[in-house]
Amino acid sequence: MGLTLSGGGASASFQVGALRYLYDVVGIAPTVITGTSAGSILATLLAQADDHDGQRQVLDDVERAYEDLRQPADIMVELDWFTQVQKLVPALQRLGQDRVSPLEPDASAPPEPDQRPRRRPAGGGPGQRRAAGRAGRTPWDTTPARETLALLWNLSRSRPDFDALLRGARHEQAMYRRGPIFDRLLGPDTFDAERLARSRTELRVAVVALESGELRYVTGRGVLVDRDDVPLVSEGPVLLTDAVHASCAIPAVYAPVPLGAEHYVDGGTRENLPVEIATKHLGVTRCYAIDALPTGVGTDSSYARKDMLTIVLRATAGILADEVRLDDAVRARAAGAVHIAPEVDVLGVLEVDPGLLAISRDYGYLRAAEACEGASPAEQQVTRQVVELRRRTWTTENERQAARALDPDAEALPDPASLKRELRDLIAQVPPGRLPPGADQWWQAWERHVVAIEEPVTW
Repeated sequence: MGLTLSGGGASASFQVGALRYLYDVVGIAPTVITGTSAGSILATLLAQADDHDGQRQVLDDVERAYEDLRQPADIMVELDWFTQVQKLVPALQRLGQDRVSPLEPDASAPPEPDQRPRRRPAGGGPGQRRAAGRAGRTPWDTTPARETLALLWNLSRSRPDFDALLRGARHEQAMYRRGPIFDRLLGPDTFDAERLARSRTELRVAVVALESGELRYVTGRGVLVDRDDVPLVSEGPVLLTDAVHASCAIPAVYAPVPLGAEHYVDGGTRENLPVEIATKHLGVTRCYAIDALPTGVGTDSSYARKDMLTIVLRATAGILADEVRLDDAVRARAAGAVHIAPEVDVLGVLEVDPGLLAISRDYGYLRAAEACEGASPAEQQVTRQVVELRRRTWTTENERQAARALDPDAEALPDPASLKRELRDLIAQVPPGRLPPGADQWWQAWERHVVAIEEPVTW
């Protein structure tokens, strides 16, 4: 039996919930476990044990760690140079508001049908040049460059470490370093490399080499293998913690990690759900494949005038990454895997909030139950409605807390009572065997929040 876990950052909480169902209800005991990025952490920890009870105990430890996540800094901490860049954003935004885009039409070009040519003031003084620059810049107009240089000059005078900031922006390889959750999950209380090496459970952690561009895996004994599971004889063993850090190294978010002669990044850049290595090369005939993220990028507004960076991010981090996930899902189903995946995006890859993490975990349990029991489309629709309603309720409760903080004596506050009663009716439509423990409390209590709501329940 095999288990495959995708990347997904904080959304791996969905996988924790799905695993809870698989271990507690189905009773799985996989002998092959593969993982990418956040899924590689779960895979590495579970692979330390080679029986059901041992793996289930590891899952208990992981679940407690996820329940303690409170804020984004638990998984990623800004590097100093990026913190300084963040402080510059308001000034840069003000500059952008004051400037005309260099992509705007030249003043000498015919006006669009719905535009009128701007009248230029008489004379040849500075006022005329300024008006001409605002109406449409000539190819040799240096106003944008002068404005930018003036801004940088003023910033450099008021911020002594500005030169260091620019050097960091040019030479750093990432914006963040790994947060304390990595040390907790891969620390001695949870992870033992020697125990993993002794385990009979086969592990494969997906990584991608920057120099060669190749997809590779690291075994539970620290051996680098290619995508056909052939060991790289020229490479010595690597540390499993380094391999997991490499698999989690989202480009630009975390720095690449050296493994042997090359530097490696997130395995999800080539394969986010590593099913093929398990079914094609490790003899798995029955596989459970858990995706942490839904597919689909959604429709965005017009890109007619959006900037280059926005276009690049949409095409790569959005569309291209989604295509990788789609291809992986198709391969998983073609290999006969039980594919468990969300249809609703509960929280982002780098979004951390105890309430959203709890909703995502419960959603994973529900989706695992549906995949294993063959839920009908109508039943799956009810699950979507439950999750979306809990997400809306959590938002309403957040708004209530914010309003109460502004005016402790306020009487007209956002009230989730009607949403809670609607949630009660939806939960009643879910087959009882598919509900995770504690589901009867979802509508009777507040959702989890960074600051717990102490008000008594009134609905």
